[in-house]
Amino acid sequence: MPSRSPKFALLDTSIYIENFRSGRFTFRLLRSPFIIRCSAVVLHELLRGAQTRAERKFVSELSRHCQVLTPTEQQWLKAADILQRLRHRQHYDTTKLRELAFDVLIALSARNIGAAVITTNHADFRAIQKEVPFQLLCWE
Repeated sequence: MPSRSPKFALLDTSIYIENFRSGRFTFRLLRSPFIIRCSAVVLHELLRGAQTRAERKFVSELSRHCQVLTPTEQQWLKAADILQRLRHRQHYDTTKLRELAFDVLIALSARNIGAAVITTNHADFRAIQKEVPFQLLCWE
């Protein structure tokens, strides 16, 4: 994987949720050097958790205005392999693996286009990063 800074970034669900609720990352995103791409996995997570009309509208607008990356069949298969390795190395149970499955797909989608993943979910993405290299930015 190239060591140069990525041109693209995928925002994890945690960034969208926090920014939607508080606006905490708005300025940082506007000043970001990245071209933001969106993951179909993130759209799914956001829509699944949407409770208000405004939240559903936000996801709909996001899907229409952002280039969406959808995991490929090979990425799904590789994700299963990574989750198996995490099960053995980290001793994660089935519930934890289920929680990580979408994060692995986000990481693989980002890696595929040379993008960084931006998240507040530091621990899980760092665990995934030990199994497959990808660029990760952890925001506070």
